[in-house]
Amino acid sequence: MSVGVLFTQGLVTGDPHAVLGEILEQAQAADRLGFSAALTTEHKYSEEYFGSPLHLAYAIAARTQRVKVGTAIAIAPLYNPVELAQDSAMLDQLSGGRAWLGLGVGYMPVDYSTVGVGWEDRAQRFDETVRILRAAHTQDRFSFADEIYSFDDVSVIPKPVRPEGVPLHLAAWTPGGLRRAGRLADGWITNALMSLPTMSAMAADYRAAAEAHGRTPHVTSIRFCWPYTSREAALEKFGDTALAMARTLFDYGAITDLPGVTSSAEITLEEFVQDRFVFGTPDECVETIGRFRDEAGVDDFLMIFRYPTGPDHAAVLEAMELFGTEVLPALEGSARERPAVPA
Repeated sequence: MSVGVLFTQGLVTGDPHAVLGEILEQAQAADRLGFSAALTTEHKYSEEYFGSPLHLAYAIAARTQRVKVGTAIAIAPLYNPVELAQDSAMLDQLSGGRAWLGLGVGYMPVDYSTVGVGWEDRAQRFDETVRILRAAHTQDRFSFADEIYSFDDVSVIPKPVRPEGVPLHLAAWTPGGLRRAGRLADGWITNALMSLPTMSAMAADYRAAAEAHGRTPHVTSIRFCWPYTSREAALEKFGDTALAMARTLFDYGAITDLPGVTSSAEITLEEFVQDRFVFGTPDECVETIGRFRDEAGVDDFLMIFRYPTGPDHAAVLEAMELFGTEVLPALEGSARERPAVPA
């Protein structure tokens, strides 16, 4: 089991040049502290998130030596699939084989209208894009024809470092999406705020699909995270921004497993700390992560320490330092002591 970092900042966090510099500094901290990845995400029309996630991943790759670099997620249907294959292969070469590509369909029509891509055929476009990426990365030349895309005798240059191509992990929240991840992908990515029971049920469906297609299942869980030594200080730094982010995502339609909740104003921090956030002392963080690993069979985690509105950069670096020095070593010891979770 490994733990990486996911960056979710945008214009509302501050001056874009300054915030991007802070992301690069946090990525360097992740590399130094023993995190496994420093990944980016996107929306195409949002002041809360930057777009162009692969461009930012290039910059992260240039400033790090060890962490995986790439996306969790890029909205795959919004890209020309051959260009996406070229750009991700270039990232893999630049980073010395560290590229990791998390892809999703997205859930906001405005992302599609912003770049002039149709919303209605997004699932088919996504499916074809994943298949084209795999062919482009693993075949010297390939041809492809389906409902959306048609390519004849195409070669992507350069190829990725690894002959099997850049790892492709798919985000999904629906039965069809989980089946697609099992059929086509190297792994499944959860969303950041699904509850532990929801994740466990979806993970079981995904594993069944992966095994049916002869693939080894792999579950990556995105979680909001804040370790602390002082609960009062943590609530001040983390509480309001995390709760605001949860409420925003509920309004976006990204949280669908809150029975009885009809308004984002009804959401409480306590509710999310219970089985959605990784929040607490280092020992409590280890225990929470262990529950997700043991009950949902999570293989890897991507932690979000900073949301579009905060906490501030210095506090994030402090939280990452605490996690890296006290939580990560404890997780390594815990992993050695516990048996593997059955697939």
